[in-house]
Amino acid sequence: MSTSIPSWPRPGFQPGGQPNAFQLFCFSTGPLKSDVPMSAGRFGLPSPEAMQQVEVRELTREMDSAWFDGFRSGSLRAIATQALGDVSALDSATQLTAVLISRADAPDLSHLQAGWAVAQWLVARGVTVILDAQTNRFWKGAEVADWPATRPFALSSDVNIVVEAEPTAPSATIHTRGMQKFGRPDLVVRDVPGEQWDAVAGLVRALAGQLANGVVLRAGDRVNIDGKSLTLSSFKPTPETDLHLNNEALLVTL
Repeated sequence: MSTSIPSWPRPGFQPGGQPNAFQLFCFSTGPLKSDVPMSAGRFGLPSPEAMQQVEVRELTREMDSAWFDGFRSGSLRAIATQALGDVSALDSATQLTAVLISRADAPDLSHLQAGWAVAQWLVARGVTVILDAQTNRFWKGAEVADWPATRPFALSSDVNIVVEAEPTAPSATIHTRGMQKFGRPDLVVRDVPGEQWDAVAGLVRALAGQLANGVVLRAGDRVNIDGKSLTLSSFKPTPETDLHLNNEALLVTL
């Protein structure tokens, strides 16, 4: 393992956050190569200690074909098609390598660097498609492989801003996916008119950036983003409004 690189900081870190959870499901056709060493300098691993946060499990389709094929059917297939275009690599996959991380909330994001470093290492060993479970986002292995080892943290890579709307609906629900990686609640804005989608998505992105940097926000708080006063309350989904975030969420009222 070569020389490590600096950890991504959280300049606004406040104690009181939840554990940080990060899961990547990495798909390959056949077993992975065994002759590619992990290199901190090549793949962006911040330290040997960060590597100790990562659990790697190799699972084959033969173990549970129905479960395995669930990653390339139904709504996930639609998401994969939108992200990848050509889903043939996903369809031909016979092995899933899970990258699993859970750590106590901390003033750095070394766990994200470690998770993506392991993903890059797995791509070098044969992985072709990666599913980020927290954001529900598929990546081509080649895209992840191209990320520089010393890249700075980019919110857009680890948090998804989603506009949920029916094709002819005049309004949408705008929300985040991925804040569980930072031990922070996701954000939800309901009933956003079409002409405000871009502006509200920008506000949500800015607020998500504060949370990713370590700020702790709770129901009952009021915050100011770009001159807009926002009120936060607990998001309590009903069967009709459930976004399947698998994370606590705050309802943002403009």
